[in-house]
Amino acid sequence: MSDDFSTYQAYLERYKTFWSEEGDHRPPILTEESFYNNFRLLRESYDTYRSMINQGMEAEAAAYYGNVINLLENELAIADGFDNFLDEDFQNRLQ
Repeated sequence: MSDDFSTYQAYLERYKTFWSEEGDHRPPILTEESFYNNFRLLRESYDTYRSMINQGMEAEAAAYYGNVINLLENELAIADGFDNFLDEDFQNRLQ
């Protein structure tokens, strides 16, 4: 698999693995432009999620994750991309 998680090629490789079964309600393969737009949106969504957590809005953050982030992760064939977008300071606070 490609070493750079954020590339279109890495997405295509993940898609083939993540959506390997027929009848799994897979989303269509994104165009390269759509991939980069959705990837940017996912990064911004994680920032919003992080902000909600920092403000003590855990219930709202959980709902946001389930309704926004999870859908983007599925479109981008990312099982759980949160760690790929965390800054070091935030990672340390979670431990």
